[in-house]
Amino acid sequence: MVTDNLKSEQGSILQDIDRHQKGASRLYERLACYDLIIFDMDGTLYFQRGMQIRMALRLIKHCVSCKRGFKDISLILKYRKLREEWDSSQAIDDDELYHKLEEQTGMSSDTVGEVIQEWMFDNPMDVVRQCRDKALLGVIDRLVSDGKRVCIYSDYPTEDKCDAVGLSEDMPQYYCGQDEIKTMKPNPSALFYIMSEYPETVKEKVIMVGDRADRDKAAADNAGIASLILGRFKVFRYLH
Repeated sequence: MVTDNLKSEQGSILQDIDRHQKGASRLYERLACYDLIIFDMDGTLYFQRGMQIRMALRLIKHCVSCKRGFKDISLILKYRKLREEWDSSQAIDDDELYHKLEEQTGMSSDTVGEVIQEWMFDNPMDVVRQCRDKALLGVIDRLVSDGKRVCIYSDYPTEDKCDAVGLSEDMPQYYCGQDEIKTMKPNPSALFYIMSEYPETVKEKVIMVGDRADRDKAAADNAGIASLILGRFKVFRYLH
């Protein structure tokens, strides 16, 4: 009975691997007809739901071991809410954002900065690596090898996450809404900026790949380029 169960489990795993490989091949074929492919980071190059579950477990452990744990969780939730509500025509102003968090939580500016840096940017990196979409990263490697122009664009800082998911050093360019672009999705300014870096590429040969219709697809629509929205859950992403 145990042997039968193990065989059944192994068969299921092999089926999942085969489905992902076939799905990734179909995705590659679909993207290979474009000259410039712009990938979102969060929720696209890694499965964000899995990452959030793992980080939630870490935060629960943090609450048990640290007196300030619940306050830190409240701060993180407020930070994410303020970012989601931020005017997309403007880049995130960390000083203004942290000032609002100080007013809402009563924490000092130093504490706000330390907590956000630890739990939003430093602590999650190994979890991001655990949750990376290996099949999609393989597609990106194939596109780069074919000489396609491939970019990573996110509203959040991207370079550390690109390292965490293991992107090749051959990856041409990362773009962040907080840096030179100064806007966030669904504002199309960032996509116009990226396309201006490749003036020889026509709009019809540019596609935005992401996981959120309200951000990624909307930004692509506003820029007049094609878009592809991937499933946010691993079990559904390569189902078809």
